[in-house]
Amino acid sequence: MIRFFRTIRQSLLAQGRVTRYLTYAIGEIVLVVIGILIALSINNTSAERKTRGKELALLQEMRKNLSADLRDVQFNVAGNKERIRSNEAVLKALQDQATLDDSLAYHFGNILGNYQISENTAAWENLKSVGVDLISDDSLRNAISALYSMKYVYLENVEKGLDDGYQWNHVYPQVLEHLNVEAMWVSATPVDHERLMDDRKFQEVVKMNLFIRKYMQGRYEAMEHDIASILVQLDDHIRDLRDLK
Repeated sequence: MIRFFRTIRQSLLAQGRVTRYLTYAIGEIVLVVIGILIALSINNTSAERKTRGKELALLQEMRKNLSADLRDVQFNVAGNKERIRSNEAVLKALQDQATLDDSLAYHFGNILGNYQISENTAAWENLKSVGVDLISDDSLRNAISALYSMKYVYLENVEKGLDDGYQWNHVYPQVLEHLNVEAMWVSATPVDHERLMDDRKFQEVVKMNLFIRKYMQGRYEAMEHDIASILVQLDDHIRDLRDLK
């Protein structure tokens, strides 16, 4: 093809047709530029497809991680709600000077204990290693970044710094002192029920434990909402990426 163009140029020069030669030369340059632009466009398209393919694979992995996280948080929501019910039942029974009955044994056994989230961060670590900008949806990228870098971190700090510390330093010692635990989270009875009804310290510990349990419930329910919302965004974006293939 290049030899063909060269022949035409030489023929035009030999005939003294300079104007036509210049017009032809300009046209030839335009064709070359167009060819280069087409090649660049093809290369860019190919590179973009590879990038979006990498994004799709990573987000599919992240979806699995977040689905597991959602199940874990939902378990915490349900279990913590039951802890709240038991602490409320025990506190009410003591404040009302209620007679001890079999139904309270479960609640006495269930006042102790807290929950901790076990988030899966494999996909997040992979994303950080290649660059968070790999996610082409701005809203989704911001939501994922906020979840892993702030919300998970805050929840873990509250679990370990506040909730876990209160359980071991206050609730557990009171349980050991005042309750006979037949089976943890299943059944326990007061060592001296009459005395326990007048034990202000035990009741104050239960009150604070109830406050913390309700606070943690709010955090777990908020986390459940955040993860579920991101999963909806992920599904939409994954569907869009698949359509590009």
